[in-house]
Amino acid sequence: MTVADVMSRAPEFVTPDTPLVEVVRRLLERGYTVMPVVDSDRRVVGVIGDQDLLSRGIISERLHIHRAAAEVPHDTLQRLASNGGMVRDVMTAPAVTVHESTHVPEAARLMHDRRLKRLPVIDDAGRLVGVLGRFDILSSIASGYARRTAPRSAQLPQEHRTVGEIMERDVPTVAETAPLGDVIERLLDSTVHEVIVVDPERRPVGIITTANVLVRADPAERPGLLTQLRSRWSAEARRQVRRTYGQRAGDVMASPVVTVRDTDPVITALTLSATKHLKRPPVVDAQGKLVGVVGRPALLAASLDLRIGNART
Repeated sequence: MTVADVMSRAPEFVTPDTPLVEVVRRLLERGYTVMPVVDSDRRVVGVIGDQDLLSRGIISERLHIHRAAAEVPHDTLQRLASNGGMVRDVMTAPAVTVHESTHVPEAARLMHDRRLKRLPVIDDAGRLVGVLGRFDILSSIASGYARRTAPRSAQLPQEHRTVGEIMERDVPTVAETAPLGDVIERLLDSTVHEVIVVDPERRPVGIITTANVLVRADPAERPGLLTQLRSRWSAEARRQVRRTYGQRAGDVMASPVVTVRDTDPVITALTLSATKHLKRPPVVDAQGKLVGVVGRPALLAASLDLRIGNART
């Protein structure tokens, strides 16, 4: 297959002259983390995302946190609207792109090597014709495997390797009874802002993300809570969290948990990730005990038959 077969068509885009305040609003509304930047002829000249906005102080937290809180501080939007900042001031240029005729494995390798989740897709003239996401590739692999007609004796890379070989073993965990303040500290220290809630036998019973915490807040309290998040949970922040949610991990976790076995072939985890929209399903052993998590970068690398050790999402 080529990129054109699996890419998302009619992609969102901005121009170098798009005001930053509009970019922030569109990224929040659409649920994206990055968008292509095109010129007047629709040629790709760069990309802009939350990392660009964050590194230049345009926003104070990653967009998924603002999205979960359902707000961006009013003073931030006001400042963006008044200072006249444009996309050209903060965009990353040139952009890493892929041609629509590129074979999917080649595009996947580029995405893996450059540690990118999404790639703008261009035609012969360099014009934007689509966007290729990591999820698009994994979904195409899963759907192709379901329709497979090749002999089962001809194993794919995703079949001859197990989840245990590619999973990430260093997983932050807490008990259901852990004080919420302790959970927050683990969240802030986690590179993926996620912790797994386990029972006394280390069986996963829930997952907590920064979004879980913010979503459960009273809408009237979210702006203040988000402000407190930026101060790494002062005494006042802890009091506000406890007043809003209670004091335990079990009060805010998402449950039940969908897991995958460490002895399962990679294709099982890949299909689960694609069909259930799971970014990092927990991995358990034969006794159901947590032994790791498997992220999409590791699944993509395994599909390319690359050995990269423990991958980060």
